[in-house]
Amino acid sequence: MNDPRLLQLDAAYAEDIAPAAVGSLRLRPFSLGTLNLCRQLKLTLFTEPKSENTLSEEERQWQLTVFAWLQSAPLRHVMAAVRSGSWKEEVAEFEFSLSVDTLPTLIAEISRIATLAAAAAVEVVPKPGATDDKDAPPKS
Repeated sequence: MNDPRLLQLDAAYAEDIAPAAVGSLRLRPFSLGTLNLCRQLKLTLFTEPKSENTLSEEERQWQLTVFAWLQSAPLRHVMAAVRSGSWKEEVAEFEFSLSVDTLPTLIAEISRIATLAAAAAVEVVPKPGATDDKDAPPKS
């Protein structure tokens, strides 16, 4: 079967666990935690495959920068900033560490990751015709 989504899923799960090097940055592998943070921070480039077409260049750049920060800064630091609500200030400061010559490589790597993330994203859809929890499996 040559389904592009299945090929992307295979690639996503076959990812090397070593951090990807992009200039001086080391990006952690994409994980379930990454996907959850992308949802929480409304990084639609990584959670809604078709959103790229509707984003302004400024918003696309911001989302790419946020993603680079959350995947390269120490995880405890990222989690603390998200919990405290200071993550936007952290990202604004992080932008000053990105050199312009790193951007093309960073964009290429993040685009690759975004494609894999979109392939791995799962949307739970209610059972057709189900109106309540009567069809849900019992809680143990």
